Amino acid sequence: GICGCGVEDTDHDGDGVPSCNDGCPTDASKAGPGICGCGVEDSDPDGDGVSSCNDGCPYDPDKLEPGICGCGVSDADSDYDGVTDCQDACPEDPFKTAPGFCGCGVSDGDSDMDGTPDCQDECPSDAFKALEGACGCGISDIDSNDHGYPDCLD
Repeated sequence: GICGCGVEDTDHDGDGVPSCNDGCPTDASKAGPGICGCGVEDSDPDGDGVSSCNDGCPYDPDKLEPGICGCGVSDADSDYDGVTDCQDACPEDPFKTAPGFCGCGVSDGDSDMDGTPDCQDECPSDAFKALEGACGCGISDIDSNDHGYPDCLD
């Protein structure tokens, strides 16, 4: 027979290849180990050219390993701030990774150092006022004679 004298032409896995010539005699889906070995399918469901057995993201054609963001999610850093978009709450703002007080794209700076960020400060150049009040920025709203309205309106 095919296997030679004294060797049975048996096909143990029923794949049509005699076991003596079958590189995977107990795997009916393979006649040789292929890339992934016997008993493991050499499939590539994402079509990236890497078999699933060697692909850390077998259903993501753009990744071979999960990376920082995981399979199916890009590890891109759109604003080049060193934090991947999947971990960056402000992925388009290179100066922030979280919205802070003022939101993405707006600085949380406090020009007059009064403790109120400029984006929420009606008087960003007046360290004594965060709201314009009755007298406006740069002028105190104090009522020194206690008559019910600020001195600037006397």
